[in-house]
Amino acid sequence: MNPEQILSSFREALGEKVLEDRTIERSVGVLKSKPVYDIWLVVGRDDFHDVVAHLCAKFDPHLSVISGEEIGNDVALNYHFSTGWGEHYGEATFTIRTLVPIDDRRLPSICDLLPGAQTSEREKREFFGLEIEGIPDDRNIFLPEGSTLHPWSKEDDGGTSKELKRLVKWEARDE
Repeated sequence: MNPEQILSSFREALGEKVLEDRTIERSVGVLKSKPVYDIWLVVGRDDFHDVVAHLCAKFDPHLSVISGEEIGNDVALNYHFSTGWGEHYGEATFTIRTLVPIDDRRLPSICDLLPGAQTSEREKREFFGLEIEGIPDDRNIFLPEGSTLHPWSKEDDGGTSKELKRLVKWEARDE
C-alpha cells in the first residue's frame, strides 16, 4: 500500500478521530532512488487506543519507541511504529501523536494490542508522571519505587538531576 492508501484506511475507518495527518517522503540508499515514507497522525487522547487498534489490525506494526515532551499545558507523546517491512518499497515509519493534559495525565495503555509497549509506557509514566491506564505492570524501571521525581516534567523544580545522580548506582564513580 502506498501512503495515501494507508491514510485513506484511517480516514474511512476512524473519520473525525484523525485530527491531522501528513506524509513525508524521503529518498534513501546509495543512489537516493528508494522512497521511504514517514506517516504522521495526530489524534485525541480519548481516540488514541482505537487508532492504534486500527493500525494493528490492518498493518502489523512494530513499536519502535515512544518519545515525548511537555509543550505548554500538555505532554505530547509520539508513538513511533514501523510497518511494511519485507515489502518491496513498502516500508514506512508511522507516528501517532496524542496530547495528554498536564492537569489530567491519564492515557490508555496499548499493551493489550502490543505487549512490547510496556517498557516504553512504564518509562513515560515514570519520567513524565503519567497514569497509564491498564498497563499490566506499573513498577518503576529507572527510579526507586516511591520516588516522586519526574525528570522530564517541567513541574519539577530543577533539583531532579542532582537527586538522580545520587540515586543511580553506576554513577557512584563520579562522586
